Amino acid sequence: MSNSPELIAAQAQVDAARTRLFGTVGEIKQRLEPRNIAEDAMDRVTTGLTSAAQRGADAARERPYAAAGVAAGIGLFLMRGWIFKRLRRRSKRHATPADAGGLNHDDTQAA
Repeated sequence: MSNSPELIAAQAQVDAARTRLFGTVGEIKQRLEPRNIAEDAMDRVTTGLTSAAQRGADAARERPYAAAGVAAGIGLFLMRGWIFKRLRRRSKRHATPADAGGLNHDDTQAA
């Protein structure tokens, strides 16, 4: 092999390209690690939720009555099971004997 300046320059370019390639491969390997993917996803979700919460707070400041109405609606929706249980218990407590099965409508007409 001759040690011509063109050959030495070409070899230097090849070595530089190889170094860049291995650096890129190492960076890709690091990005594709499950732990790093999970951290990136959590960062994106956190940023999105923070942004949404900020927009919601700004909207609530602009329209407090509308925000209170929405909050009340959500609260009623979430408490619907408890509310219906209470209403059923109350209606059972105030039931008449006919409602409870004591007297039928047919029995009262026969007497």
